[in-house]
This record gives sequence, C-alpha cells and structure tokens, in this order.
Amino acid sequence: MMKTNLKDITGYILAGGKSSRMGTDKGLLLFEGKPMIQYVIEQMQPIFSKVVIVSNNPEYEKFGFEVIPDLIKDSGPAGGIYTALNHSDTKLNFMVSCDMPFVTAAAIEFVIKNSEESQIVLLENKARIEPLFGIYAKDCEPIWLELMEQKVIKLQEMVLRFQLKTIPVENNEIFATSFFKNINTKEDLNNALNRI
Repeated sequence: MMKTNLKDITGYILAGGKSSRMGTDKGLLLFEGKPMIQYVIEQMQPIFSKVVIVSNNPEYEKFGFEVIPDLIKDSGPAGGIYTALNHSDTKLNFMVSCDMPFVTAAAIEFVIKNSEESQIVLLENKARIEPLFGIYAKDCEPIWLELMEQKVIKLQEMVLRFQLKTIPVENNEIFATSFFKNINTKEDLNNALNRI
C-alpha cells in the first residue's frame, strides 16, 4: 500500500456551471441554511493544505479559495476534471462534486488510505463507479484531453481508460445510504432535506 503524503494532494471541488434543472448553481443552493458547497469545503479544508474550486462563476470567490474557470467551455464534469488536472502541481488530486452535502472527512481519508499506485482511485457502490469523488493523478491529463477531443466525455467510460482502482463500499459504515446522493433537481433537494 502506498503511504500518501497529504501535502502531495490538492483538493478540487467541481462546481461546474448553472444547473438547467435547478435554475442556479447547485453549489450555491441552500441546504439546511448553508450553501451546499460549504459542506464539502468544511470536510476538505482540515485534510488538504490546498483546496481549489473549479467554476466559471466568480461568486464562489466569497468562500476564500482560489477559483479557476473551465478551460474547455460547456464540457461538463469531464471538463472540470481536465481543468483541475491542468492546474495542478501535485502528483495526486482529490476531486469532489459540489453537490454532495453528505461528504465526510472520514470518507475522504478512507479513499486516501486505501489508494495504491493507480492513476485513478474511486469508490464503487452497488456495482456503480462514482467518478466525482476520488483521486486522479496529474499524469492522467494528456490522455484525458485526448479522450475529450475524441468526444468521449462520459465519465464512467473515461475512467476505464486508465489504471483504475475501485474500492467497494457496500456495507461500509463510513458510507451512509445518503452519502452518494447528488442533488440534481429541486425534488432531490426536498427529499434530502426530508431525510435529515
């Protein structure tokens, strides 16, 4: 098992653009009185010495972190990951979507602790790979760009082109049933609030 030095990992929050289904930036939507991205920040900040937000919206600067715009316009989460990899000066990078308010520091540390010499380390939940929560090596950047230029932008397909490690997490007490719930619609938001 690789002993990972946290100084060698940058934390990136993928805040994307305006959600057509929500009518606003998902990360700025209030969840229990706080913007959703704030929950992610609070869990990442104690772990990583450097946290960066990938977004075209300068409003995210109010959270006090560097905000970098997408290098490839309208390219979705794949473009956000590419932008982060291009920006990074660390060997490893931890990517998290801004719309995962149930993320915990314990879950982030679990992935880091279980990472090995792989280019990408992701969680697998009920046979589904979760590409928006995990480690991406800096050296993925050139092939990632090639895939995007070939119009391969479905994350589930892209990650399979790399040296990938998946960590099964079913029945793992660190991951509550709500952990993987992304908030994509107003109905999702209401359902999540009702579960609290």
